[in-house]
Amino acid sequence: MNPRIGLRTTGMVVFGARIFSAVTGLVFAVMVGRQLTQQQFGLWEFVVTLVSISIYPVGLVSFWATRDVARGRMIGRTAYVLGFLLSLGGLAVYAGFTFFTHSDVSSAIAPFLMGAVLVPLSFWSGVTGSIVLGYRPVAGAYSLACGEIVKIIVAYSELYVFKAGIIGVLLALNATFAVQSIIGSYLTRGSTQGKLDWEPARRWLRLWALPALTSLPGTLIISDTFFVALLFGTAVVGYYQPAYLVASVVGYSSALTTPLYPLLLRGSSGRTSATSLEYMLLFAIPMAVGGIVLARPILVMFGTTPPHDYITGSMGLQVLCLMFLFLSISGVLDQTLMGTEKADEETGANLRRLAGSNLVFVSVVNIAFAVTYLASMVLVLTFATSLGVSNSVRVALWASMQLVAVLLYLVVKAMRARKVASIMPSRGVFTYLGASAVMAVVVYLLSLFLNAGSNGIRYGTELAGLVGAGALVYFGTVYVLDKGFRDLFRAFLSLL
Repeated sequence: MNPRIGLRTTGMVVFGARIFSAVTGLVFAVMVGRQLTQQQFGLWEFVVTLVSISIYPVGLVSFWATRDVARGRMIGRTAYVLGFLLSLGGLAVYAGFTFFTHSDVSSAIAPFLMGAVLVPLSFWSGVTGSIVLGYRPVAGAYSLACGEIVKIIVAYSELYVFKAGIIGVLLALNATFAVQSIIGSYLTRGSTQGKLDWEPARRWLRLWALPALTSLPGTLIISDTFFVALLFGTAVVGYYQPAYLVASVVGYSSALTTPLYPLLLRGSSGRTSATSLEYMLLFAIPMAVGGIVLARPILVMFGTTPPHDYITGSMGLQVLCLMFLFLSISGVLDQTLMGTEKADEETGANLRRLAGSNLVFVSVVNIAFAVTYLASMVLVLTFATSLGVSNSVRVALWASMQLVAVLLYLVVKAMRARKVASIMPSRGVFTYLGASAVMAVVVYLLSLFLNAGSNGIRYGTELAGLVGAGALVYFGTVYVLDKGFRDLFRAFLSLL
């Protein structure tokens, strides 16, 4: 029996954990940025990208595990065993990529060896995350929070006590994935009560093409770091990634929609998708606007003098904030299309029968998006580099290509999703936009009083206070103008 999943309560807990991880993630990124040069930062991201490419096969398990567990099939044990076997292939892929590419970006082999440990841990984390999503999404919040705490502790000791550099950063990531996987596995142990049954595994492998298509877009998109590092150098990656890490906080608002997919799989309908989308936009819109207004002050945290000058990516950060806002909306459409699809439940379901389903449609559209983005990004950056433009402009162009691709295919998904569910949020969204505009003015004026010359802790405290003030202005304005938010706020207080 699956635990009950509440749309708003579960979403709020998961979102709270994501916000906590955003804070710890920002602290982690600042620690890394102040200890590594742009080239080293880019190398770290290159190694992580190789790991991400190597764990592509985990989708063969995670895609079906979520759908089966959400529908009441306790196949956790089978998922873990198959995931472990596939991780051996992932290690082989990682070794191959490392052999052919490491000399092009770095003469040091140690970071790549440490990254190899991250491959099986990522497989474990991927399988655990898929089971958590279908069985008990709130468990992901607890494991995430614990993992983030461990990451900060390990990173601080490795970077500031032992001066381990990039090796210490990778060690912190290894510790994070291990802790998250252990806690997530324990909290969803009910999903492993069944025996080791190879029938689900055979069914998953027989329908391998569908999860392969579903996982491919993510793998293609993260390969942008791989191509840029090889074609244009790790320094450009080093400028881009801090901006990307900060902007990704906007994407954390998608955690509010975490319950949507399993609820749709369990048969929920009506305005579930529209309600989930509006709930997400309540937080995503002000987060994106805040990131745009505070782009430069935030990047000051990473450093302002060579070789730690990260404010070069401020224009890119502003574009990426918008990109993550629309990408979060796109994610809701993906969940709606895939969660309402029942074709895989039909007796004798095979790839031919599933070809016309929304499961395949979402995968094909996302692959088209990834290919469009990569091709346009490489072409634009190649042309820009030939003109000798600055790194600031190159980072902004890189981000812009992803934003354009997201918008293009968001329209395609929306046209399809509106046929299967109600996806249009209420007029409350206009209230969120107006309140965000008020917040933007206040935050900008207050940011003029920030002292970039103060030490890191003091500046960070001032910046955090500024963000808190902006949040109070935004939610205060929404509270005054929106009755629905007042009702939601009172319901939230009643749970405390």
